[in-house]
Amino acid sequence: MSRGRFLTGWAQVRLSGAAPEAVLTAMAERGIPFWDATPPEGYAMTVRVPLRAAKRLPDMARRLGCEAEVVRRRGIPALFLAVGRRYALLACLALALVLVNISGLFIWDISVEGCDAVPEGVIRAALAECGVDIGAYWPKFSQDAIRNGVILRVPDLRWMTVSVRGSHALVTVREARKRIEPVDESEYVNVTAKRAGIVDEVHPKRGTQVAEPGDTVLPGDVLIAGYSTGRAGVQGPVRATGPVWARTWYELTAKAPITQAEKRYTGERQSQWALVLGKTRINFYKGSSICPAGCDKITYSYPLAVKGVFTLPLTVERTVYAAYETAGAPVPDLEQALRDRLMDGLKKAIGADGQVVSSRYTRSEKDGALAVTLHAECREQIGRDVPLTAEDLLAIQSKIPKTEEYSQ
Repeated sequence: MSRGRFLTGWAQVRLSGAAPEAVLTAMAERGIPFWDATPPEGYAMTVRVPLRAAKRLPDMARRLGCEAEVVRRRGIPALFLAVGRRYALLACLALALVLVNISGLFIWDISVEGCDAVPEGVIRAALAECGVDIGAYWPKFSQDAIRNGVILRVPDLRWMTVSVRGSHALVTVREARKRIEPVDESEYVNVTAKRAGIVDEVHPKRGTQVAEPGDTVLPGDVLIAGYSTGRAGVQGPVRATGPVWARTWYELTAKAPITQAEKRYTGERQSQWALVLGKTRINFYKGSSICPAGCDKITYSYPLAVKGVFTLPLTVERTVYAAYETAGAPVPDLEQALRDRLMDGLKKAIGADGQVVSSRYTRSEKDGALAVTLHAECREQIGRDVPLTAEDLLAIQSKIPKTEEYSQ
């Protein structure tokens, strides 16, 4: 059947009588198209004609001593004709269209994008306080008022906007950049070692160099002292700065069980159904929705909506409880996973500018667990700022020549 015949509609007609083929001859003489005619069988045959021509066949067949009965109608006109006779269906269809149009003026779904450091729940709570909530009448929204209200409640946001389409509110936010706290140059500090190592390079930008290349230092040893010196000796306390590179050694261990509990589903499943109308939930089951032991809880949502077109405040939820049994199974690629975890931890410890000079791994198994140890030599900056204590300041002042005047 061609698309054109479906658009214009067609009818299947049963011709019966002494000579039903005579009706086909009369149809051809009058220019009435027909197709799919079946051979006469028991003084009857069927033929398909355009829907608009089906009304003419009964009178034409009667004049030829035959009968014409429409047994089937198909196509868009036939569909409208069938619906037109069902007034209740038309009324329901009209009511549904009205409800969809009215529902489109309210918010029934909210999504937030662009949030990273700020929790989405905090943003949703601020939106609700500003009137952007489920069931809100969105034509009354004021972008400026919502934006100012949310940013006032969530200072970590720099910008936001709300766009509504088909009862769906899309909230797009931009987080404020973290401010870099300025260094307090008035604070006097020593550069000390944050871990043990052998000093490789020292580049003091301010202060007095204490450690020399080749020195072995322990955590807390002063590398660059927080005072300046001149020809006359100590001149006064300063904020010591400058990178200090050293060779360091690490021995990190990670341990994990060789086997893990693996779920094996038994095939036993139980379903619970619920209906969500706006913010109201109607459960079609008795008891609690808490997942029992030995089961996985899977929730499926079927909203009455067409994405980007409309969203109605009606969602059908199906909760499935799938029973399972646990059994021990070997952990795949466990040793490699532990190695990767150790290397990630090492790179985090030495910082982005640190280097892993050499590394090797050792492994051991005991009591059902695998232990992997990373032995590594690195090159990294080990300097750490430590404020001068009152005792340090007194010691520095005692070294200042009496002939020089110095006031802290």
